[in-house]
Amino acid sequence: MSHTVLVVEDDPATRRLYRFLLASSGYLVVEAEDGLAALERLAIQPCDVIITDMNMPRMGGIDMVRTLRQNSSSIYVIMVTAFGTPDTEKHAIKAGVNEYLTKPFDFEELERRVQTFFARHPGN
Repeated sequence: MSHTVLVVEDDPATRRLYRFLLASSGYLVVEAEDGLAALERLAIQPCDVIITDMNMPRMGGIDMVRTLRQNSSSIYVIMVTAFGTPDTEKHAIKAGVNEYLTKPFDFEELERRVQTFFARHPGN
């Protein structure tokens, strides 16, 4: 059974890159262009991990995570942002984000974090 990763990113080129790299590592990758689309996607298809941008139209990553956590969701969330500060990281973690990466980052670091999660939670 393949692990499912939801990529939430408003930039289509970045979404395609994430999809290509994660799929080549064996993950089933689904996509959403913003937080609202991600919540709609999750209503019909469960996922194990979400990789989300912070700033997106309609609904950003932090608001999406707050909504997920109101429904007691235990989905593992990794937030990535180009606009990271200690305050934004603090707000993201408080909202329920599990890990936080500031762009630019090495994709291998993101992939390592996803692999580490699945190694620690093999039932997901």
